[in-house]
Amino acid sequence: MGRCRGARPLVLVALLLSCSVVSAAAPSLCDFRAPITDISHLFMMLDYSYLNLPETPHVDVSSGRFSFTFSHIHDEPDRALNVGSTTELSLDHLRLEGMIGSAYMTTRYYVPEIDSVYGFAEVRADHTTSAAAPGLELRLGAGYGRLTDVTPLARAMHIEDSLIEDMILAAPLSDAALQEIAELIGRESEFEGIGELVSHIANVIQSEARVTLSARSLVAVAEEVRSDDVSQQCGWTAQLGLGYELLLRFGAIRQPLLTVSADIVRPLSLESQVAAHADFSRPILLSDANALSASVLFTRQLGTATRLVAQYALQRVRRSEEQVSSAETIEAQLLFDLGAIDLTASGSLSRGTGATGWVESIVIAVRLDLL
Repeated sequence: MGRCRGARPLVLVALLLSCSVVSAAAPSLCDFRAPITDISHLFMMLDYSYLNLPETPHVDVSSGRFSFTFSHIHDEPDRALNVGSTTELSLDHLRLEGMIGSAYMTTRYYVPEIDSVYGFAEVRADHTTSAAAPGLELRLGAGYGRLTDVTPLARAMHIEDSLIEDMILAAPLSDAALQEIAELIGRESEFEGIGELVSHIANVIQSEARVTLSARSLVAVAEEVRSDDVSQQCGWTAQLGLGYELLLRFGAIRQPLLTVSADIVRPLSLESQVAAHADFSRPILLSDANALSASVLFTRQLGTATRLVAQYALQRVRRSEEQVSSAETIEAQLLFDLGAIDLTASGSLSRGTGATGWVESIVIAVRLDLL
């Protein structure tokens, strides 16, 4: 099982995507298909600086930044719902200085007995302060692909690694045994409690490896099953559709649109994954106008109490016969939970239309629990 190690969070989009595609990253993870996928992710970052010197007649520094990334995937055999949002706000003296944001909600209905072909309906919005107007579109079309939850198999692999580390297992489990354990974890709600589920998992391991799990090993299995540190997805979708402007953005009248979008989520290892989204739309009657948005999110669990989150986001809009407006941001967060001490380190780069360079921001925050 190959892994792509040492991926740097702020390496540009192409490098992250190439790493996810060309690596032999845990290929069996993407072979697993959960009967129902229901995953939500939420990442937020807030920083604010205030300085008021007595010798100056006004507040010297009053600025801050808020970023928010949310995604939700619910996938059943015959239908799916995807919701996503990325927003960054910059404030200066309580005034909005800059904004880049996008949001979408997509409902998919799969063709019976054809696993990955679907029709969709979608509402999509985006806005930047450098654009003349926000975008709001209604879309209908067809697509191919699927995003699925592979967390049960990732947890099964963590159980295997834990037992090998404790020298309970002398060799890795077979792929069939890992798949069987993953199926049991995926059906957790069918069991009366965690004890019954762990008992079934232990039976698979003991039958496969011809070992007897101790009480300590059973507790370790239960901890891995319930661990919040493990969450993995895999898959891709591509869709083509026709849309209609609900808000005027490309011209003086509402336009019919041609739309293309794609998503990919790929594990890089048992501890990390990359997710990318791209969307392009253009008026059918205005060949020189278009809108593009793209984002890449990289996450890596560095330990039981440490996580890295890095993101790149781009929005670019061209109205008919007008200058292109764009905005892009790169940011990274290191989150540490050290018991009585919580530490957050974050950095970002951002720029928009007309900017002479990147705006840099570095924030380190420490919270100490004294009682």
